[in-house]
Amino acid sequence: MVDFKAGDRFRIKDRPDWPMPSGYKLAGVEGTIFEINDEIPGYSWVLLDKDVTGIDIKVPLGFRLDALEKIRL
Repeated sequence: MVDFKAGDRFRIKDRPDWPMPSGYKLAGVEGTIFEINDEIPGYSWVLLDKDVTGIDIKVPLGFRLDALEKIRL
């Protein structure tokens, strides 16, 4: 697993088994790690760069770290 920390940039990996309605286009969306969730290992809070969920992008969303790929700048 890639070692993420707050402030790292990421891209959401494509997954054929996304449990979201087909209207949500998460694969390929980029963002920033807001915080690593210490209470649930393997999860993080992220901020997306664009609105693809209908949820305010200023609100952190929970994501599994294995669903993210780190963007090297």
